[in-house]
Amino acid sequence: MSLDLKSVSETLWIPLFGKAIESTRDNGLIKDAKAVEIANKAVALKPELGKWWRALSKESQGLMIWRSLEIDSFVEEYINSTNYPVVVNLGAGLCTRYERMKELNPDLVWIELDLPPVKLAWENFNIETSQHQYWTDNIFENNWLDRLHNLKSENVLFIAEGLFMYFSREQVKDIILRVADRIDSAHFVMEVYSKFALQRPHPDVKRTGARKFDNPWGVYTGKDFERWSPRIKHHKDSYFLKHKKALRRVPLTHQFGALIPFIAKAGKIVYIKTT
Repeated sequence: MSLDLKSVSETLWIPLFGKAIESTRDNGLIKDAKAVEIANKAVALKPELGKWWRALSKESQGLMIWRSLEIDSFVEEYINSTNYPVVVNLGAGLCTRYERMKELNPDLVWIELDLPPVKLAWENFNIETSQHQYWTDNIFENNWLDRLHNLKSENVLFIAEGLFMYFSREQVKDIILRVADRIDSAHFVMEVYSKFALQRPHPDVKRTGARKFDNPWGVYTGKDFERWSPRIKHHKDSYFLKHKKALRRVPLTHQFGALIPFIAKAGKIVYIKTT
């Protein structure tokens, strides 16, 4: 049993418990049975994790609803329109999305990618298979991309949920362009924020050892990514503070912020493709 996580890895408890809490509500807006199962088992193994059951911010509750519903929608569309879908979940943590997607296509291959200590935690609650793998390669090196290339898939979906705010603009650009160089057709579903939003500390992240990138970067719209390369094509943005279901859970300050355009567009899920 290894649940001792440090720095950014420690933040994986926030989405896990956020989705579990929402799933146990009588009027829950998402249902994630696997998140509930893992959260309960994690507390049994390490009782101090019970703090996340008791005190998770309303902001995180809204974020988890938005992330779950919007990213699930993008992923479902990709899987249903692809003969041999391959999904790579970057900075996967204890994400449970595979459990909701595995029945959509029997040929689905799902790769979780994160640090070795996170995989050790994941193995307390999951069993690795040929179709659901957990890789621990360095995201800034090419080993994992070489392994992907060996899967012979020309059409791969990459998810970056709750990840890129911990990297510099140059690091994110490097990841996306290296993928574009090696994958014939890559889809990215990414959670990103404006620089304004990242200058404000997140109430639950402050309770962990994680720190956002010292010099935060951001985008106002996903079209900004097209400036990085003519191979990048922007397709869609989904805004946190424009999501009606998410707004049911967030504090009043966020609801008022949704009325101000530059605040309403501060947090977004961006869908781009590379060719």
